[in-house]
Amino acid sequence: MKLLQSTIVLFLLSVTLCSAQKNSSYSNFPENFEQPDTAAKSHYKKEEVKLKTGQWVLDQAILAAVEGKDRFNPTGKQCIRMQQNRNKSAYLEMNFDLTEGASKVTLLYGSYYKDPSCTWRLEYSTDGGSTWQQAGADVTDASAEAKTATFSLNVKGKVRFRINKLGLGDGKADPAIKNGRLSIDDFNVYKN
Repeated sequence: MKLLQSTIVLFLLSVTLCSAQKNSSYSNFPENFEQPDTAAKSHYKKEEVKLKTGQWVLDQAILAAVEGKDRFNPTGKQCIRMQQNRNKSAYLEMNFDLTEGASKVTLLYGSYYKDPSCTWRLEYSTDGGSTWQQAGADVTDASAEAKTATFSLNVKGKVRFRINKLGLGDGKADPAIKNGRLSIDDFNVYKN
């Protein structure tokens, strides 16, 4: 009887540990974009940047820190700001794979200063960035108040992510186009 009880306890402990591990975020995440300093990526041209979680590609995106205008976690000082009024997409893209899949991604987002909203989507790749799939629906409600986006996933094995801010065109030339600057912060990936 004691052996059976011990076996059951060990089994339940094992299930609990596996479940907790599945729902935990990866080491060094969330990526809060606090390091390096904004001077390391202060222009919008495409460039790879070493952040605390790994190498990221910023295309039409910068490290930003304008208090009261950029939308970042109140305990932080920096975020990513993606360019406005472009015809081509802006990207914030991981240039490395996570090895234990993904069950969920969360992040903070908002419009820069008084900019209008924009349209962006979360995308993921399971083949090292050769092809990308959209996760969830397009997000169109960025505003002056930072919001949290949550994407539920069931991706197994290697995976990487990117934010694709769609290039909808010039909102100055056509006021009907909502294509303002986008702030991103606290990008978190949970294991699957």
